[in-house]
Amino acid sequence: MIRSYAAGFIFTTSLPPTVVAGARAAIKILRSEEGRILRRKQQENVKYLKQQLKAHGFPVENTPSHIIPIRVGNPANCTQVSDTLLREKGHYVQAINYPTVRPGEEKLRLAPTPHHTKAMIDTFVQDLLEVWVSIKLPLKCSSNIEKCSYCKKPLKLPSLDYPCSLDSVIQNCLLPNCPQLIATN
Repeated sequence: MIRSYAAGFIFTTSLPPTVVAGARAAIKILRSEEGRILRRKQQENVKYLKQQLKAHGFPVENTPSHIIPIRVGNPANCTQVSDTLLREKGHYVQAINYPTVRPGEEKLRLAPTPHHTKAMIDTFVQDLLEVWVSIKLPLKCSSNIEKCSYCKKPLKLPSLDYPCSLDSVIQNCLLPNCPQLIATN
């Protein structure tokens, strides 16, 4: 009887066993020492990449997550940088354009993983610099060093050093979906 009348049951397909097995394996890794090591390595890579980008004058927007946005501010340039990095340098970097962001706020979205090495990061930064300069984008732009790029409030996560104690983070933002608010939950 329930099966005949429960639309959520009738019109829902169960996940394939391979997807369920993959999710279970991922959870097992995340709970283990290997997961802790991977998280630490990712946080180190995020910190290193941010430092390198800022040292080269890229307009890095600060957020308390592992995602590193670099403001381009023009949809054609943003797409050109992304396409050139993939086509000529072999780096996949997502261009974020309208309607995902407001016009004039176009950006590149970087997401370093724990499997990137410092040499890979250094090569990427040099390749990005070469492409950036070739299309005459400005460097040495001021970035919000002390403010969240989303809510414009002071950053309460001083760094992504491991272990990150979220208990000490003060929630100071009431904007829905602000990365600072999400990071503290």
